[in-house]
Amino acid sequence: MNDGSNGPLILRGLDDVVAAVPHLMGAEPEESIIIFPADHAGAPMSRTDLPRSTDELDAMIRGLTPVYSRYDTPVVLLAYTERRDLAEDACGAVAAAFAAHCPVIAAATVSGDRWVRMDSPDHGRVPETVRDRLAAESLYRRGSTPYPSLREHRASFATRPDALPSQALTAARQKTVATLNDRDQLAEERAWMRLTIGRHVASSSPMPDRDAARLLADIENLGLRDHAWAGIDRAEASRHAEFWKNLLTRAPEGGQAPAAALTAFSYWIAGDGLSARTALERVPQGQDYSLARLIGAALHSGLDPKSFPIPSELPTDVVSGRSEPTPGIEHQRREPPSSSPTDRTPGVSR
Repeated sequence: MNDGSNGPLILRGLDDVVAAVPHLMGAEPEESIIIFPADHAGAPMSRTDLPRSTDELDAMIRGLTPVYSRYDTPVVLLAYTERRDLAEDACGAVAAAFAAHCPVIAAATVSGDRWVRMDSPDHGRVPETVRDRLAAESLYRRGSTPYPSLREHRASFATRPDALPSQALTAARQKTVATLNDRDQLAEERAWMRLTIGRHVASSSPMPDRDAARLLADIENLGLRDHAWAGIDRAEASRHAEFWKNLLTRAPEGGQAPAAALTAFSYWIAGDGLSARTALERVPQGQDYSLARLIGAALHSGLDPKSFPIPSELPTDVVSGRSEPTPGIEHQRREPPSSSPTDRTPGVSR
């Protein structure tokens, strides 16, 4: 299993897999089905809510089958629930759907550090030594520890009590509009964005409120947003993700969508599909934001981020459509609200 950093993570047996899953996901699963690839062939690890009805079960299979049919790799199924009946229904349906391409080599229910096989009499409890070893290795590789629950993980993306006041963003927007109509000021703003983002990403430090409002206003413009997008690179994707997440949680009402999309993209490139999906949930309902849709589609289809050419690896004119934005009204446009909701269909997260 490859965790997206420093080569494959070597796991041996269910004890290792159960101990590793929270660290690979970023949170302790609950009422979830985990599909865990048993080799390094590129298939994604994914989490989906435990289906509780026939309709939910059918929807889960429809979402997962097209993704895993592209691979020929055995998988392990883990059901994090006390409801063994639901676990058996879900894992049985997955095993039948995956039989031709991704045979299920083990299926187990998990509660805490205890696991019980559904396809054999085997059961066990993760030894403390194994748990500590995987925790230490994950901390070394990823620089973080998992949240105790999915609820707490989601809460970490919520707007902070000390978020920027809406007046600060309104004032910053007025300055951005003025900047966009002057070629020299626009070039200076792009340079400021590059240097300021780079400095805070490198130091893992939050931006002062004034700079945060300025950047939030800038990225509402598609050309400047793409300039920020093009600065996200694979090597520092996790640092970029934390930077944009901090900005997202400080954004006032109406200013979250661009930061949510950049946060989601950074997490996806870093191999953290759970956080990418959670960031996309911060795009306001009813706002059809194209970059969020692009990332949501990639997550839903199980696209491997390593195979996706990210903007920092492309020529500037491919990213923005021209090498230098032309000042004027065209570049003051923002993505408008729409009656079409952002794609929130549950699916596969790498």
